[in-house]
Amino acid sequence: MAENVQIINEETISNTDVKCPGCGATVKYDPATLKMLCPFCGTSRELPQPEAGAVIEELDFNTAVQRASVNWGTVKKLIVCKNCAGQALYDASQVSGCCPFCGSTSVMPAAENEQIMAPGALIPFAVDGAKAARCFSDFVNKKRFVPKGVRSVKLENFVGLYLPFWTFDADTVSSYIAKIGFEHTDSDGDTYYTYKKYKGVRNQFIDDMIVYATDKVTHPYISRVQNFYFDKLVPYAPEYLAGFAAERYTVGLNDGWERAKVLIRRKLKDDIGAYEKKLHRGDTVKEVNLSTNYYNVKFKYILAPMYLATYRYGNKTYQVAINGQSGATYCDTPSYLWKVILFIVLGIISIPLFFITLIFIFGVLL
Repeated sequence: MAENVQIINEETISNTDVKCPGCGATVKYDPATLKMLCPFCGTSRELPQPEAGAVIEELDFNTAVQRASVNWGTVKKLIVCKNCAGQALYDASQVSGCCPFCGSTSVMPAAENEQIMAPGALIPFAVDGAKAARCFSDFVNKKRFVPKGVRSVKLENFVGLYLPFWTFDADTVSSYIAKIGFEHTDSDGDTYYTYKKYKGVRNQFIDDMIVYATDKVTHPYISRVQNFYFDKLVPYAPEYLAGFAAERYTVGLNDGWERAKVLIRRKLKDDIGAYEKKLHRGDTVKEVNLSTNYYNVKFKYILAPMYLATYRYGNKTYQVAINGQSGATYCDTPSYLWKVILFIVLGIISIPLFFITLIFIFGVLL
């Protein structure tokens, strides 16, 4: 499918003063105070807050060609990692010696004529690095059957960055057939189900269906922590990116919409099944077949905050993802559960063997 977003050749000009007016040092966005903050002299500058009521414009899908913007508000450079192919945006004046995704130092600048569509909104970091590390510790400490040593590991390759997402709104009309099951018990006490088909038409508005907009950063746990609060969106301003990398989108608008339709279809099936099951007092939903039309499709291209990291335990490296807005955390952890299960199984096996041995011994003695 042809890309539905045309990137217009446009010079991106700098209108962001990233230097501190007090001492001339480079300032960064501080998630703890939601301000631009100089780490040397303490000078700070207020940024627009989510509660300020700013309107986030939703763009019409069919007119995206005319509405796409490439103005990031400050000169940006695109860095491509030779190791993982991740593509990150930095201020042109910022020098980075490593990839924020895999930690590799094998990075190179992209072609000078690379045009990068700018986001229309973003969710600012609300969790700073220290709090993110505590979120990781809390997550690990709440898990069961985790070796004690894991609870004291230190995060490595820790980086905060903005990741790209498409969000879609749409009016949907679906005709469907739902097969609902009803539980019965026969004379022997065995359970069986009978099924009935119910036809219907459902009108449903889909709000902010989110699609991860890059295939370059294939972190396994981003999807587990990408539940963002969209009422905290603010209009895009380059100041929020100060001190953070920003991954560019590689999943185009049309491809993003195709992925969104898969998720929307799944949601519609779940909602229709739950509705018909409740309406007819059924016990289970076997399947829902539907045909859906979409109208008034709107989209937003946004950036959302995420911390990515790794930790090592034994000879294995584990990946970590932390939501930079809510602190929601997910990672895999080593477990000694298999040892507990093995101990129980051996115990179950050894008890009969113990009694058999006793019987054999007493039998010989008698």
